[in-house]
Amino acid sequence: MALAGIYRTEKKPGPIEAQRPALSKEELESVLDCLIQDRLGSGSICERFEKSFSQVASYKHTLAVNSLTAAYHLAFLALEIGDGDEVWINALSSVSALDACRYVGATPRLLDPARSSYHIDRESLETAVQATSETGPVSEDPAFRVGNGEKPKRVFIFDHIYGSHNPTDVEWLRGQGFLIVEDFTGMPGADAEGAYTGHKGDIAVCGLSEFDLVTTGNGAMVVTADSKLQKRMLSLRYGNKRDKKSVAYDYRLEDFQAAMGLIQLNRLGITLSRRRKIGEKYLQTLRQTKHESYFGEPGVDCYHLFPVVVARTHEEVERYYNSLQIGITRIPEPLHHFLDLPRLEFPNAERIYQKAVCVPVYPALTANNVERIASSLRGML
Repeated sequence: MALAGIYRTEKKPGPIEAQRPALSKEELESVLDCLIQDRLGSGSICERFEKSFSQVASYKHTLAVNSLTAAYHLAFLALEIGDGDEVWINALSSVSALDACRYVGATPRLLDPARSSYHIDRESLETAVQATSETGPVSEDPAFRVGNGEKPKRVFIFDHIYGSHNPTDVEWLRGQGFLIVEDFTGMPGADAEGAYTGHKGDIAVCGLSEFDLVTTGNGAMVVTADSKLQKRMLSLRYGNKRDKKSVAYDYRLEDFQAAMGLIQLNRLGITLSRRRKIGEKYLQTLRQTKHESYFGEPGVDCYHLFPVVVARTHEEVERYYNSLQIGITRIPEPLHHFLDLPRLEFPNAERIYQKAVCVPVYPALTANNVERIASSLRGML
């Protein structure tokens, strides 16, 4: 694939950073203007950011918060998830989902992704659902749920991990009684199956941290089409619409962060296009090697990260890339490590964690950078 003309050219090869936020002079000017006007709180600019995010993919209600964990927490509270309920999570999903699950006292049920995939397959889901229908939820608390005449709830985290489109049948999950929280951090504004990501969940969340596709430094957006859920989340977050008679959380995003986010949204189309071009270049290169990556939908996937599974130890791979002055990272630590669960119960997530390295895929890479990284994949025998 020809990349010349799409990226900047560089005269002399230098070190390539593993990750880098896509920032420009425009973000600096926007934040500076905000600070000059003494806008350090959460107000009109944050509201503009929420409205602009709504317009990106026709989201009905959006709520800006200060972290992805806060977004998950508000989502679980709005869905009234608590003791006796279960949150079903891919072991490769964000630790923010696990932390928020613990905040509300629900029980996490971790699932291993399928072999050669970032996602859970239908067969594994059906087996797990069948097992729980025979034994009941593992975390059922009779004092909390049965005493109140309520059936324990189950939430499924529908996560587009690493910017890979999740093919799971959401309607089938709903038919099994699941509530859906969609995490589209890796694919904001992306069109998949004729619809924008973020529309399949009862509530959806999108991270806005340092290396996300849209960044405000740290933060997240919560999206829903349900007016009642939106009203409930507004009452739980600090602001003019909070419920003054009950607990609320200081989860507000600040105006100077929102000012940065507004500029980021304006460039989202370019960001998605560049990531896809770079990712597809790497996929073409990997076909000439024995290395693996599990992105399966070119033109849809957004390559939030680009893990490559190799038959080498991390120490060997790190020495190799250090010699080339190319930065790499590991995937985030899988969730079964945080719960101290047996690693043999999550063989596929563990294999990806132990064998994968993430090569740079951010939009600021030059054409020469991309060619050097592609060449490194071919040379890593």
